[in-house]
Amino acid sequence: MNISDTISASKARSNFYTLIEEVTNKLRRFTLTRRGEAQVVIMHPDEVASWEETMEILSDKILVGEILKSEAERKSGKFIPEAKLLKQLKISSENLK
Repeated sequence: MNISDTISASKARSNFYTLIEEVTNKLRRFTLTRRGEAQVVIMHPDEVASWEETMEILSDKILVGEILKSEAERKSGKFIPEAKLLKQLKISSENLK
């Protein structure tokens, strides 16, 4: 069944188990409306957890600053390639698998 990403609550009620299956198996997200207004979003718990983690990171000004600094250093070439770092730390790449 092809279900739009935005559906009415009554259509969602009629297709509830199909929505659950689509969210679970295909990682789809649905916005349910009532009287044409968006009311809720149905999404996979892993996706919710990912959003929550992202929001937590973005709310930490110190962490965001460190991320931005790290990205600037990467862009300017101030980094150690993985192979060189592993060699310096005497770690085999097979040990990481």
